[in-house]
Amino acid sequence: MKGLPSERSRTTQVLLRFPIIFSAYWVAWQTASLFEVYPHVSAFYASAGLTVCFTMAHGLIALPALYAAITLVQILDLPILELTPLNFFGPIREIAVYGSIGIYLRQHWNCPNYRFSLPFAVRVICSAFLASLFSTLLATQMLALERTPVDLLGTGFLSFWGGDFAGVMITVPAFIILHRLLRHPLSRNAWNIIDAVRAAKPLSVVLYAVFGLSVALFSVALPAVLKVDTRIGILILFPVVLAGLSRGAIVGFLVAAVACAGLLVAGSHFGFNTNEPAEVQLILALAAALALLAGAAHDDKEHAWTLATFDAVTGLPNRYMLMDRLDHALATARRTNTTVAVMYIDLDHFKAVNDTLGHHAGDQLLKQAGERIRRAVRRSDTVARLGGDEFVVVLASVDSAEGAEHVALNVLSALEEPFSLGARTAAISASIGVTVHPGNDLPTEDLLRQADLAMYQAKTGGRNRIHRTAQMHAISPLIQPTIPAGTSS
Repeated sequence: MKGLPSERSRTTQVLLRFPIIFSAYWVAWQTASLFEVYPHVSAFYASAGLTVCFTMAHGLIALPALYAAITLVQILDLPILELTPLNFFGPIREIAVYGSIGIYLRQHWNCPNYRFSLPFAVRVICSAFLASLFSTLLATQMLALERTPVDLLGTGFLSFWGGDFAGVMITVPAFIILHRLLRHPLSRNAWNIIDAVRAAKPLSVVLYAVFGLSVALFSVALPAVLKVDTRIGILILFPVVLAGLSRGAIVGFLVAAVACAGLLVAGSHFGFNTNEPAEVQLILALAAALALLAGAAHDDKEHAWTLATFDAVTGLPNRYMLMDRLDHALATARRTNTTVAVMYIDLDHFKAVNDTLGHHAGDQLLKQAGERIRRAVRRSDTVARLGGDEFVVVLASVDSAEGAEHVALNVLSALEEPFSLGARTAAISASIGVTVHPGNDLPTEDLLRQADLAMYQAKTGGRNRIHRTAQMHAISPLIQPTIPAGTSS
């Protein structure tokens, strides 16, 4: 009985979104009619991809609404005299085949730790290939190609399959990008288009898109100008793969979409002959597939590098990245005759908060603490989490030891403010050790160890204070944290 409200809520969502679903299918139907090469056969059939997308989003409960939308679109678009049993049985074939693929992809796409990885890209491509082939085999049994001349049945079969394959390969990734963008516009998800374009640098994205469009137009226009029957549309795969490998899946897919649109529009302007549709469809599908594969391989490599160099909870650099940044800061200081300071921060009473409010609340506190520390220092400084409740800050090019202590005081004050952890709040303090690089070739590990010892002195000296390697500096009286009663601090 507990699942009934959820099912009822999902049904309500589907009903409320039916106008959107219907509109999407209507646009897909009109687009298919623009590129129709045989009766019932389009060079690009996005409706198949939409069925996969809507089933991924809503599950099996959406299938009746999808059938109603597809059937209604066909009834409204076709004259009554042209309506045949195909118009009513065709949607059943479509939602049965592509709905099954949507259900299969939904279990991966809906998981909490979803990421568009290389294995998921392979699942999408293989599913689209097999589903479109099976759907075409079923369609030929329903006389979908009955108006096609006998000598062109083979070409019609390939075009029917290619239209579905291209429709799924282009529509599904586009849906995933838009869904993640609208649902999580500020998340750090790998498929966040804002973050991806920003990380790839907007100018390079524009240049890749222009390059892809130029190649598409060139591949269509050159044979027409030279009046030769040779088609070189496959050239668009070059900028697509290049963009995916160098800038990731989102940028690669954007370039593929732009290049494919240019190829379709220019191709329809110059006209298709009976041999072109299958070729164009496969180029469209291959462009999307290669963009996903190359881009996912790039993103997997970036993700592996992020896991190796950044803390999973706070997003701050980990020990490995910290040591690299500290080595770089010390080398720069020796070259420019400047000073480097290291702050070692340990959160006071964190264990009590973690034990009473739970590890999830503890992770929230660590993340907020990392953000506060980062705001309290300069952008040029490095804030890292070593593990547990320990943070380290590398202050590059500080004026003096007193200047480093002033920054430490700002950090101490920032951490004294209460932390909002859902419905609860907790206040903690911090013990901070500060050491300044003496200007010689002191090893990096020794410098970090000195800061750690200074932090330990601050901890044993009463907590909620700063200790420099030279002498003790009590900053403020001990402030007890707000922790639920009955908990040791």
